[in-house]
Amino acid sequence: MAADDLLFVVLDGAGGCLVALDEPLLAGPVSRTGRDGLIHLVPADRPRLRRDPPGSTGLRLLTGAGTVAVAGATVALSALLTPIVGGPVGAAGLALCGAGYRTGRSTLDRRWADRHRTLHRAAEAEVFAGAFSAAQTVLMLWPRLRDLVQVATPRRELAGSLWTLAGLLHDRAVLDEQLASLSRAMTRLRTGPAAMPLREGLAQRRALVRVSLDDLAAAVDARVAALETLAGECVDLVRDERAAHAAVEAIQRADRSLGRVVPPVVTAPDETGELAAQTRSIVAAYRELTGLTRS
Repeated sequence: MAADDLLFVVLDGAGGCLVALDEPLLAGPVSRTGRDGLIHLVPADRPRLRRDPPGSTGLRLLTGAGTVAVAGATVALSALLTPIVGGPVGAAGLALCGAGYRTGRSTLDRRWADRHRTLHRAAEAEVFAGAFSAAQTVLMLWPRLRDLVQVATPRRELAGSLWTLAGLLHDRAVLDEQLASLSRAMTRLRTGPAAMPLREGLAQRRALVRVSLDDLAAAVDARVAALETLAGECVDLVRDERAAHAAVEAIQRADRSLGRVVPPVVTAPDETGELAAQTRSIVAAYRELTGLTRS
């Protein structure tokens, strides 16, 4: 992943996710959230991808190609997020005009295929969404850690980790499907000696796939844990700094209050007490002179 690449993320409400290094062409109005290279694209309606891969509009102008016939203006993102999305997006729906356009379009298709990942299952999309949220938290709080860590921005590390995670989750989904396919094939075989070689072959492949799935699961867990740990460190530091700042402010407010309140209470004379003592002395003298002693 190039250092200057942005990372674009589209989360499908149906449980899918698109992660791309080039901005996907979405139909309809799209808002952007995120910061510092991690861009969350939020379509106003259900996400739909335009059939042209990123960059094809400029290519059409440069090559002087004529009108491109498109069978439908857009394709639903939920349809894109299927196990068969390994091919170029929408290539079958285009009538290409001119050899130069075909060559350029093929290059763009290959680039798009190499620079995007689709997670079509809710299980993988949910894991990625959690990691993406952790990365956004890190970027939001990083200005508080920047001088301490001496790293201007963790943009490159976060984007690279998320891109790798998307690939791992995509591969995990593919292997899961392969494991299910092997299991289905096993159940369809008849019992008996003739089927034994095939059963052994299927069993061996299933074992290999399971080992690969375990390795992928460990890699996914480690990468997600690293992102969540970093986010936790940022949150804890900012929370503790805020708590310490609040404690200092509370002490300062108390000191200001004590400076105004305590001295009068401790040092100022009690007018009522003085009056009471004076009155008591005068009344005692009067009683003595008049003989009004207490019984």
